[in-house]
Amino acid sequence: MVMSKLVIPSSLDPTLAPKNCHVALLFTQYTPYRLPNGKQIEITEEYKENYYQNVIKSIEEYAPGFEKLIIGRDMLFPSDLEEQFSLTGGNIFHGALSLDQLYSFRPAISCSNHRTPIHGLYLCGSSTHPGGGVTGMPGFNAATIMLQDWQRKKNSFK
Repeated sequence: MVMSKLVIPSSLDPTLAPKNCHVALLFTQYTPYRLPNGKQIEITEEYKENYYQNVIKSIEEYAPGFEKLIIGRDMLFPSDLEEQFSLTGGNIFHGALSLDQLYSFRPAISCSNHRTPIHGLYLCGSSTHPGGGVTGMPGFNAATIMLQDWQRKKNSFK
């Protein structure tokens, strides 16, 4: 079983696909190519095809016939995400979601709550709370904290 998330956005917006067709987006979790022991998996076309077949096999358990409906596909592996979008290790969350890096401690305690050790430098994006997912919240949170700091500084001169 491969941990994955399957979304069919054309079920809500039919303009995303031709008539009587759908677009399906599939996101699988934890597919590292650099292992903790330092070894690196070579991502070949054969590796990608095997991975694809394992994922489809998992989906077929819950949605029999799913594979027969696929007319095209595009896959991005962590190595592709790193190469094309500069995401280290292909991690869309810009770092581990470990206990010491959750909530206001993202991306690290020294840079928590969007502030950094460098005065006036704030962080936002997937590496900060609440993380990835294109919500805009990391930017909103960073801007809010920056404005609070600015207001506090402004008031200290009155």
